[in-house]
Amino acid sequence: MEVKNQAESHGVTIVAIGSGTPEQARDFAEKFNFQGEIYLDQALRSYKAFKLERGFWRTLGPASLARGFKTLKQGFRQGRNAGDLWQQGGVFVIGPGNQIVFQHRNSGAGDQADLDAVIQACPIN
Repeated sequence: MEVKNQAESHGVTIVAIGSGTPEQARDFAEKFNFQGEIYLDQALRSYKAFKLERGFWRTLGPASLARGFKTLKQGFRQGRNAGDLWQQGGVFVIGPGNQIVFQHRNSGAGDQADLDAVIQACPIN
């Protein structure tokens, strides 16, 4: 949500797609003050369409565990798990004509897109 105002100033709508239940989506929105549209895809069709990573080692492999320890040191605490634990996410900016103008596929748990790069990729309306 830290880039929401910047994204909206470019005419961008923020949408989340989750693999959990409606209750878990409400919990997510509340916990992270998510103010955008949320869609649920428990069958993981959208994750497959965007060719997002999935697997045990993507979630609990050495790189993911190292990122986890780093965030623990920074004060982050893991809450309840929701949805498919092995499914990784990503960030996509879809521009005019449904073109993907930015894409980041998380390689594992804790891998995040560079938010400055996401904003720079937003089409200006």
